[in-house]
Parts: sequence; C-alpha cells; structure tokens
Amino acid sequence: MKRNITLFAMGCAVFAIVAFASCNKFSGSQTVPAYIRIDSITLDPNTDYASFGAATSNFSDAWIYVNDQIVGCFELPATIPVLAKGNSKVTVSPGIKIDGRRSARSNYLFCKAKEYRNMVLTEGIIDTLNPMVEYYERDILQFGWKEDFETGSSLIPLSDSSITAVRVSGAEAWRSENSFYSAKVALPPDSLDFYLASAEEMTFHQDFNDQTPCMLEMDYKCNDTFFVGLLYQINNTIERWPMVKVLPTDKEHDLPQRWNKIYINLSGMMKSEDNISYYKLYFTSDLTVDEKYGEHPYTPLNEPRYYYFDNLKVIYR
Repeated sequence: MKRNITLFAMGCAVFAIVAFASCNKFSGSQTVPAYIRIDSITLDPNTDYASFGAATSNFSDAWIYVNDQIVGCFELPATIPVLAKGNSKVTVSPGIKIDGRRSARSNYLFCKAKEYRNMVLTEGIIDTLNPMVEYYERDILQFGWKEDFETGSSLIPLSDSSITAVRVSGAEAWRSENSFYSAKVALPPDSLDFYLASAEEMTFHQDFNDQTPCMLEMDYKCNDTFFVGLLYQINNTIERWPMVKVLPTDKEHDLPQRWNKIYINLSGMMKSEDNISYYKLYFTSDLTVDEKYGEHPYTPLNEPRYYYFDNLKVIYR
C-alpha cells in the first residue's frame, strides 16, 4: 500500500505549503495600505461539548482575504498591510501547522472562516480583529473517534505492552467546564516503552476518496518524545505505521507542565482499499522506529517520563 502523506485541500484544490502573497495582488492607485491586526484566532468557547468535544484550538496562522482576493497567510500575531479602502469584505480563515511542522501549514478545513462583510478600511489605520470561529455543522463533519476520558478510557495496551494509561483529575488534568479527567502514562527511567491503541476498529475509511480530508486533533503534555501512528489490518496481517514524532512540551523537564494541541493529518494514509479491514490509532514512546527515518538511535531520559493525553478527535468531511 502506498504510504504518502498528502496535504489537505483548500476549497476544492489541494492545499500547498504556505506561500505569502504580497500586497500588489490588488491593483489600483492606492499607495498607502490599510492595516489589519490579528493577535490570535480561537475556537468559540460556546461550542457544543456533546457534539464536538472540548473547544480547544491552536491556530497558528491567519489566512486573509479582502473582497474575496487572497492577501496571504500570516503567522500570528501579525499586522497585515492591505491595499484596499472603504467598505470591504474581510475574511479570516484559521490556519494550522500540519503535524506540528512549521514548514507545512494550511487553513483548517473543519472550521468556518470568519467574515466581516462591511469593514471600513482606512489608509494608514490599524484595525484590530479578534476572530472567534466555529466548527462546521454536524451534517458536514463526521467524527470517526472521540475520547475525552470523562467516563473511562478507550486507549488500551497492545499485546506486546503491559503499560496502560490511567485517568487523572485535579491539577494534572486538562480542565474546563465539561472536562475533569485526562489520561496519563508514567514510566520510570528503566521501564519498558508503552504502546497504546484506540480500542475501536475504525472502518469509515471505506467511504473515502483521494480528496477526503481527515485529521486527528489531540491535546497533550509530556517531558519526552513519542510517536503517533496508524495500526491497520491488511490481508489478515497487522501492520504499524509511525507517522508523526511529537516533541516534549516540557523541554526543560521542569514545572509547570504545559499542554499543547497538535493537528495530525491522516489524509492519504487511511486509504479506501478492499484489503484493509480497519485502522486504529496508536501511541508509543518506543522511538527505535526512528530508524525508519534514517535518524540516530534514541536514548531515553534518565529520569521518570510522563505523557498526558486529552480531547482526542478524528474528524473527516
């Protein structure tokens, strides 16, 4: 099975690694730009928890359109010059780092862009926006798997691992109005690595085509590196495919422990092929899989290792 990670589509076209458009995209006699200031883009905190899960987000970029013309993609915070004035339609689409990589960025296809239909742009003046975006409706979005650890855990050890995740609450957990529990894996320095997988066999890929966008959202914190991969059954054989190496959020191995959010692209990995029965997501601290990437062997920390997980969502359209 061909294993290539493809990038999402932007609209109907395939999205590409970010290119920044210049202001001369707009023609005319205007020589002094107006400015749009955006410090951050957030997911609406009133997002329905039962339907969509926790309203966590990590939008790193703003994709800006003025009067339906693309201005460019800008890493936040940003002050953006635009050659437009007067009543204008300004559209802001939230952007992400795919797999946490700075070199691969896209607008986030599962959230609606924020439109400002009658924004008055003035030469030399900075207008500040604080966009708050929403997921698309549930008749557009589908969830292949959701796990928030509030009522239990659907992360289970694989057959070659005895280490499991435990539910934690209080200061250790990711907390919100609807969230009180997270999952934690704790490893002493001399311990074996953990291998955890989603208990559910995901078969929704059978309806996919080559343009079907699919993404894993995940909140996590850790003091050591781990891998996220896909486990799949093909011709009655179980295979594992490591996809993304996730780096520590606690790089100095000190407190406070810091949560981060990552968006992992599953498009192009979950192929609609008759000989693939199902997929599962798996998580492991076994970094000997680095050899697949030609990297040096990994030496674990000489101290206790910890990994926390919450708000896992597999979303597709």
